[in-house]
Amino acid sequence: MFLSELKENQSAVIAFSQSETPFERRLCDMGFRFGENVCCVKRGFFKSPIIYSVCGSFVALRKADADKIEVVL
Repeated sequence: MFLSELKENQSAVIAFSQSETPFERRLCDMGFRFGENVCCVKRGFFKSPIIYSVCGSFVALRKADADKIEVVL
């Protein structure tokens, strides 16, 4: 399952995150890394961007970026 598939107020644990490009490395620096709990807080009007709670912070990601992060419930 990918991060973008979480429903509002649903939590999961990050299982895999690619960190090859500088932007994906930035995601890792923001807390989107293996084993971290993440919660979908709010979805945008057209399902993008999506606001997530991770490592005590709120982060908005585009759906295309959230599609790169695998999670398990």
